[in-house]
Amino acid sequence: MLSRRVFLLGVGAALGEGAGGCAGGSAGEVASTPVRSGAKRWLGKHVHAPPPPPYAPRELMKSLARLVPIHRRTTTPKPGEWRYDHPEIGQSFEDYLGSSPTVPTKDRRAIVVEPLGELGSASARVVELTADFLARHFGLPVRMLPRFALGRPPSWARRERDGSEQYLTQWLLKDVLPHHLPSDAMALAAFLETDLWPGENWNYVFGEATLTERVGVWSLHRYGDPAASADAFKLTLRRALKIAAHETGHMFSLHHCTAYECLQAGVNSLDEADASPLWLCPDCLAKISWATSTDPRTHLGRVREFCHQQGLAEEEAFFAKSLELLQAG
Repeated sequence: MLSRRVFLLGVGAALGEGAGGCAGGSAGEVASTPVRSGAKRWLGKHVHAPPPPPYAPRELMKSLARLVPIHRRTTTPKPGEWRYDHPEIGQSFEDYLGSSPTVPTKDRRAIVVEPLGELGSASARVVELTADFLARHFGLPVRMLPRFALGRPPSWARRERDGSEQYLTQWLLKDVLPHHLPSDAMALAAFLETDLWPGENWNYVFGEATLTERVGVWSLHRYGDPAASADAFKLTLRRALKIAAHETGHMFSLHHCTAYECLQAGVNSLDEADASPLWLCPDCLAKISWATSTDPRTHLGRVREFCHQQGLAEEEAFFAKSLELLQAG
């Protein structure tokens, strides 16, 4: 089943229209004039503006080479895994720099998170924590918009499947979210509890994003019940963090990672997503650090602190080891 689906800038052919994941293509540019104003609050107060100049690529890669020994390289994919069904050539740091990637500007630096429809208190907390993580992961200010009441979608944008209502992602991506994108936003990430499907012959989708319109929507519907227990909450949170950071990474023009077990690697199922890490490989960390003018050590320190606060012990230990290696240089 499809877990991550996105329109990739600069990719001419579709990268998967059957078994799942991301698809190539583009959507038309839209004006980024907000139709709704106001914000709940800003997250990530550690972020400073205006941004410093981008890091020198050669120095960045030299520094991050210290992390290579603790990252696992990919192996031959097994049937059902993303790379088995969707062969991809990957994207080196050099490829990324030469692709004219979408990056923040002085006037367009915010990542905006918007809850859609009714959310239970536990789900609302997951979204709030996800917004905090995005601020730390990308080193950019993140703003929470007030919850938007979707109302009832048009008949062509809703259906019943497996006893649950589903909303069509294209309705949200084309008819709803572009009108919510503030003029200062680099990206808009929307979350809801209702299940999603992307059309065609798909059964469901966890989420979908566009690049040219810089908007994405993701459902918590299949991530478990975060209100069931502390462990269930942590599982839902971990899943939400991964898909939000992965898909927002696509909005910064990052392709799927094929070299390492990495947050930016494609996944084909919830099991594969659960097995994937919350951290970026050295190449993808270089891309995000360069695009956002963020020191990798600052990135690692922020996400390590988040994992400590939320009891994500495995992730905290990996980020702490990574930070130790960079600081030793």
